[in-house]
Amino acid sequence: MTQSKNVIWWTAINNPSHQEKYGGYEYFEYSRKTWQYWCKRNDVEFVEFTEPHEKDLNRFNPNWQKCLFVFDELDNRNIKYNKIALMDSTAMIKWDAPNFFDLTDDRFTAWRDMDNMRWVYDSILGYKDFYNFDCDILKYFNSGFMIFNESHKKYFNSLKEHYYSNIDKYIELQSKLVKKGNDQTPLNYWMQMNNVEINLDLPIAFNLTHMHRKEMFVNNWQLGIDKTPHFIKHGYVWRFNGIPKNERTKAMKWTWDNVENMYV
Repeated sequence: MTQSKNVIWWTAINNPSHQEKYGGYEYFEYSRKTWQYWCKRNDVEFVEFTEPHEKDLNRFNPNWQKCLFVFDELDNRNIKYNKIALMDSTAMIKWDAPNFFDLTDDRFTAWRDMDNMRWVYDSILGYKDFYNFDCDILKYFNSGFMIFNESHKKYFNSLKEHYYSNIDKYIELQSKLVKKGNDQTPLNYWMQMNNVEINLDLPIAFNLTHMHRKEMFVNNWQLGIDKTPHFIKHGYVWRFNGIPKNERTKAMKWTWDNVENMYV
């Protein structure tokens, strides 16, 4: 029997209708290289989700599919797992990043999303009547990097059932009424409604989002010849979100070109 391992569930689905919006998907490769290296170094299984579970990407966009079908896909592939880290392809991991799986205490683990509080507030408010629930903004997390295990399978599956049963309403909310994200706010509502204990205590270095807002692309000029940007020096997982989507490949390629020699 195959031994169970911790798993990186890495989502990189090419959506042809978004080619122009994203300026292509070449950035997938830079993310993939870093995660493959890190997984090999830490004896973690790297699992790519590149072919959609549901072919209709208008009704089931990749952001939704990464969480709705993670357990279905792992079971279908007969992959044995301990803990699962759901990871966006917008992320690169530092070559010597610590093994974050060891820090979760088997709890559902995520990171607070506080980079654009107005966006978060409007998104929560937009879904409030639909769920008839008061979502605590102080517990609001980013869905691009989450760590969970078998005990959380029932929550993902029940959300999947709810999505199928209310798919037209979900699509209307995300594309016409709220227009603030895809799976993230519904997932926050769902976990809070089901009283799931959420570990939000891991250092922000493991999930550096909206790095431009934090001025992480610059370096400490006082160090003279050391021009290493703050995000490379002080961060472990670099998320290239918040920047214009059509500039993502350029930013991630620049990063890879500058650190490639460390992944050997």
